[in-house]
Amino acid sequence: MRKLTIAGLVILALLVAGCTQATPEPTEAPPAPEPTSAPVATEAPAPTEEPMDEGPPDLTGETITIYHFGDISGPFASVTGPLVNGANDMVAHINDTGGIFGATLELQFADTGGSVDEAVAAYDRFTGGDDNVLLFLMYGSSEEVALYQRLAEDQIPVIAAGLSAEAFYGIPDGYVFGGGPIYPDQFGFFLDYVTENWADIKPAGAGDDVKLAYLSWPGSYGEGALTDESRAYADSLGVEIVHEELYDLSPTADTTTAILNAQAAGANAIYTNTLAFGPAALLNDLNALGLRSDFLVGGNNWAMDVGTFAFLADPAYGVGFYAPFPFAWWSETDNPAIQFAQENFAANERTAGEQNIGRLLIQGFLDVAQFAIENAILEVGFENLTGQAIYEQLVQIEGYNALGGLIEVDFTNGRRSPNLLQMRQIQGGPDAFVILQDYTEAPDLRP
Repeated sequence: MRKLTIAGLVILALLVAGCTQATPEPTEAPPAPEPTSAPVATEAPAPTEEPMDEGPPDLTGETITIYHFGDISGPFASVTGPLVNGANDMVAHINDTGGIFGATLELQFADTGGSVDEAVAAYDRFTGGDDNVLLFLMYGSSEEVALYQRLAEDQIPVIAAGLSAEAFYGIPDGYVFGGGPIYPDQFGFFLDYVTENWADIKPAGAGDDVKLAYLSWPGSYGEGALTDESRAYADSLGVEIVHEELYDLSPTADTTTAILNAQAAGANAIYTNTLAFGPAALLNDLNALGLRSDFLVGGNNWAMDVGTFAFLADPAYGVGFYAPFPFAWWSETDNPAIQFAQENFAANERTAGEQNIGRLLIQGFLDVAQFAIENAILEVGFENLTGQAIYEQLVQIEGYNALGGLIEVDFTNGRRSPNLLQMRQIQGGPDAFVILQDYTEAPDLRP
């Protein structure tokens, strides 16, 4: 049996059209001829049957492979682990419900330990062992930045959890597609909300102007929200970025110095492009210093997650944190996507800490991947399926609701990431990520 990484057959539609020829009108009717014999009856032709739609192809026995790699033994393991498990559980669900037109969907994974070099090596191994790689999943901005040009050269699309503006838009017609708005767009959305509502949400004693400190991790992810475009946007809103400082990418990082430097610079707001122990370190140290009430604090969508609570010294320290948010959340049990996610989570008996934002994202975007793969199969056929064929379907996706309500996806008009965001605030535990502003288009801060 021939094995492809994503495959299919073209649905044939047979159309039958009949042609009729007009008969000219006679100028004078000729006399009727004398009959020489009785007319002979002829049998009417049988009616032509309507063509039948053959339906989708039957790919039973075939295998479609998706490759992915990420950190499950290094600094991002607490975040990537649930992503990987969520991907495994979603693929199992797809296979249990018929696969891709009967074909079995398979995942192949490599642990990078958080190393970009290991990520590149994994890419080399996968592409070296398969001359028709159809799709990658990637989880970190650094590996996406390292590989986005090669992905375009190799014509292999990626669905990415890292929302790097450079990886998505560093070259025209790139092959990296994201599960949420890029980090500069999220930062711009945060600035929009803060400036529009500053009079009501500013810290006690703060002036009329937003003075912001950008405190984050080094690297493509941590520094990913602060770009030329987002700096210019902040300036256009009258927001002054008074301090920028990077702190250690470590669960034991001490952010005290960064906070005190921000205070000395006159900051009254802090934004961080970190996750899990990153925002937790800031919130822990702000409370330890007795300065929490002096700053409005926010971060990107990954910062508002159960992973942050795992590293807070006190769950109450999370209260008041703001974040742009592109998805439905686990507590919204009337949402069909969340209902599915809850059932799938329970069926696979995952631990409570894995009920996080990453699991939602990867399951939603495997649903998007299935949609694109099936359309590619129908378009070009199983035997002709390539990464390029899937790419050409991805760029046509418009208004698609992943899992029936998790997030609306639009990759048309040159976009390779969604552009709708909510503003949420933590007002309790992970069951209280409260919507302050419903879905609104984010500012377009693509490079």
